[in-house]
Amino acid sequence: MGLFLKYLLFGVLFPYKTNRVSTETFNADPLARSMRLERHYRGEFSIAAVQSNKDMEDHSHVDVSHDAIFVGIYDGFKGNTAATYIRRHIFQGLLRRIMENNNNMTVAILREVVEEIESGFMEFARTSFEHQHQEHIALVSSGCLICFIWRGIVYLANVGDSRAILCSEKDVGPFKRLRVKQMVRDHNCDNSDIQKELRKLHPDDEPIYEFSELYHPDENYHANKDPSWTIKGLIETSRCIGYAYLKKVPFTQRSSFQIPMRERVVSAFTGPVLRSEPDVYSRDLKDSDIFIIFGSSGFWKLMSNELAARIVHTSPRDDIAKKLAIIAIEKGASKRESKYSDIVELPKGNCASGNWDMVLDRSRPLYHDDITVIVVFFDKRPNGVRPEIKSYTCNDYANLPSEFIYFYNNMNV
Repeated sequence: MGLFLKYLLFGVLFPYKTNRVSTETFNADPLARSMRLERHYRGEFSIAAVQSNKDMEDHSHVDVSHDAIFVGIYDGFKGNTAATYIRRHIFQGLLRRIMENNNNMTVAILREVVEEIESGFMEFARTSFEHQHQEHIALVSSGCLICFIWRGIVYLANVGDSRAILCSEKDVGPFKRLRVKQMVRDHNCDNSDIQKELRKLHPDDEPIYEFSELYHPDENYHANKDPSWTIKGLIETSRCIGYAYLKKVPFTQRSSFQIPMRERVVSAFTGPVLRSEPDVYSRDLKDSDIFIIFGSSGFWKLMSNELAARIVHTSPRDDIAKKLAIIAIEKGASKRESKYSDIVELPKGNCASGNWDMVLDRSRPLYHDDITVIVVFFDKRPNGVRPEIKSYTCNDYANLPSEFIYFYNNMNV
């Protein structure tokens, strides 16, 4: 039976021709980085990242042990301070809470560790403001997407607009189909359910979200932000870690806090505008589960769940995260009638994300945001190789021994 007929009758996917996706431009891109395919206890994983902003605001890491894997993506906004904070503390905090719970993991622990990170960063913002006069810390934030797979169970939490999709096989034989499931929702204001949630939470604040679009009469100027719905014209997500100005009274009402004019909320608000509670997900890992794709918002703004799943499912594993990043950037470049090869020599942005404006000079934020993509494959029959306990990153941190080492040492005491 021909592939086209299989597609019509059974939904069998056409292969995406990644053999036509050249990695030469990515390899020559000074703002791009990737890691070769590495092993974890139930399969393999691949990582790639591409910078766009002044500082790389996406931070990510994968920690592996002989019976577990942890994935974290922290999508910074208005700088990388919040993402850096989460990267340094959240995995350690997760393992500590598991040990305090008699070495048992629960969904409640996901919520607790995210709450702990939010509280810790808010205290950091307060002391930075009161003692060091670093007012900008009250404006920075980050998404937080974490996944912990241990003892055959997948645990996932998300705050912000990063995303994870779980891909599984349906049916058997030559008619296998791919089931694509977004594990938890993302909190982007473009989503109708997020808008509905905001209206319910803020019934007396009609302009809680608004459509933001940049314009300049001179066609030589370019918008460094695509049209989108935003909260108070300042941020596209309803949930995040940080952004104290839109959450805490000391930053919104004290006259001593000098908010920059472009950051000020025009309409009054008396309560927190943003939240930090995660959406969580948990279930047993099944033999039919074949991979999970994790991505920051910069990736998913350019790639649909279905296309990303199709690319991974019908392509060789080698360099798959790199190829996903390449295809995403090609899509971003094509919106301005360009190709990745046309923009590879453009400089990174000269400011943090969220400084939305019309700009004259071309730079990378005109085409794409910071991008991080991680693909984790699952093999039905692990080959018995026990991977080294190690932490892998695709940001500027040096590779360090994983927190898993301390965790297992304490379990064996």
